[in-house]
Amino acid sequence: MNILDKFRYKKDDPEQLNIKLDQYSSKQTFKNKENLSKLLSTSVRVSSEIFPYISKAIDNVFQRIKLQNNFSFFVTANHIETQATCNAMPLSDTAEIVLTSKLIELLSQDELESVIAHEVAHFHYQHALYPDPNKVKNRLEYLNLLHFSRAAEISADRVGFIGCGSLESSLRAMLKITSGLSDKHLKFNFSGYLDQLRELKEIKGDKNLMYSTHPNFLIRMQALIWFSMSNEYHKYLNTNKKGSFDLKDVDEKINNSITKVIGDEVEYSNKDVVSRTLMWGSINIFLFLYNFFISSLVSSSDKLSEQKLSLIFFKSSFPRLNSPFCFRLFINFAVFSELHKKISKISLSKLLAT
Repeated sequence: MNILDKFRYKKDDPEQLNIKLDQYSSKQTFKNKENLSKLLSTSVRVSSEIFPYISKAIDNVFQRIKLQNNFSFFVTANHIETQATCNAMPLSDTAEIVLTSKLIELLSQDELESVIAHEVAHFHYQHALYPDPNKVKNRLEYLNLLHFSRAAEISADRVGFIGCGSLESSLRAMLKITSGLSDKHLKFNFSGYLDQLRELKEIKGDKNLMYSTHPNFLIRMQALIWFSMSNEYHKYLNTNKKGSFDLKDVDEKINNSITKVIGDEVEYSNKDVVSRTLMWGSINIFLFLYNFFISSLVSSSDKLSEQKLSLIFFKSSFPRLNSPFCFRLFINFAVFSELHKKISKISLSKLLAT
């Protein structure tokens, strides 16, 4: 296991999406030929002969994060968007990373290294396996997948920081990409930017960020600063310093910070789904026990009526539930049978859809 796996943000958990990464440990060598042919015809492949500055930044990144460079890097002409993308086929052992000309012109080498390492992290963590939020059919699933997308960015930011070896360079890269401005126009007073985040939280945040694939840049800056204060980070870099937090506490602080900005609608909705699933599951178990009880005791020779047996079972199972409503609900065999039919047809996916 690479050390980067230990730094993965806890909310960036593929198992919550039923993705078992250990099943994909043996990756295959194949490429998206259509995408590669497009890049080869419209962009310039990075090499030390053509782009020595960029090539050096790439070498520095892989040396720091201790991964093998199986990537193809391209520069594409785009003087509007400050952007980098990782184009990876799921389960492949290679990917194409595309850097725009605007990005390269704007960032210093250290800052560029942060962005390169960030994109490599998306490949290393296999974020391409995550379902596309735009292809789901209900709102709650859509919002949950966006939540995972934002969590993936927190994980990738940490690798960006490690890959460039400088917290300040990582933060500067975030600020430059967000503002589109160069060093000439910026003063990097990070405490001032965090004041802006505090003000955002005081006015109850921006609920529109719930529909964003990326966290707010202020949250990302704060999250990275907290990560740099973790015990695990200092242990990895052998700084001979002790951090202020364990990484699990950092993750919790980040999650709370995000919630204060975007709200807790998704969390409450998920809890509601779990509660309803537990309720119906409990009723299902109760019905099974009830039917077993009745079928075991009722026969043609029984003197006890089915209704009396229902009453015995009800009182023995729920001695404190003696209200007329509860009595009528549980004693009525027809109701039990109908509920059982409905429960047997309910799946978790349907519960999520309600």
